Amino acid sequence: MISLFLNLIDNQTEKEKFTQLYNTYKDLLYWIALKKTNNIEDAEECVQETFLYVAKNFNKIGEVDSKKTKCYLSTIVTGFAIDIYNKSQRASSASYDNCGKIIQSQYFESYDATELLVVFDEILDEESKVFFYLKYIYKYKSKEIAEIYRVKDSYVRKKLQYAKEKLKKALEGRELKNE
Repeated sequence: MISLFLNLIDNQTEKEKFTQLYNTYKDLLYWIALKKTNNIEDAEECVQETFLYVAKNFNKIGEVDSKKTKCYLSTIVTGFAIDIYNKSQRASSASYDNCGKIIQSQYFESYDATELLVVFDEILDEESKVFFYLKYIYKYKSKEIAEIYRVKDSYVRKKLQYAKEKLKKALEGRELKNE
């Protein structure tokens, strides 16, 4: 299977790096996808989609053994798993493993990181979390996120806007309780 992905990469050094990446993370990604989809075939498909996407966009990968790479791959596979799960179950109830990052936005800068993460995990649905991570942590454009998950760009933008509004209301509600 890995040879299919290696054909998408140009030089030998990058092929070796991809092989290291694949061998390092394939089991973790499978575990994440299986946890989200509860289906062996769907989990395998998620892992394949993730590595196919990574091979096509290999320039976005830094150090193989870094926390950033691990979180990036976890986010991508989680997104694919949620997409597959939603399509097969027509519901959205997968859980998402938080990489410990916060949303970087002017409005949210005045809040403590721990408080943001608690509200983030309590308030947002899994799809919104994935979109947020890709948009604000990994700096994807809405159009790129839409292409990854095969949805309309407007859907991604609306989902992000709605999520921001929910977060703001939840944080303002916490402020009122603390006063």
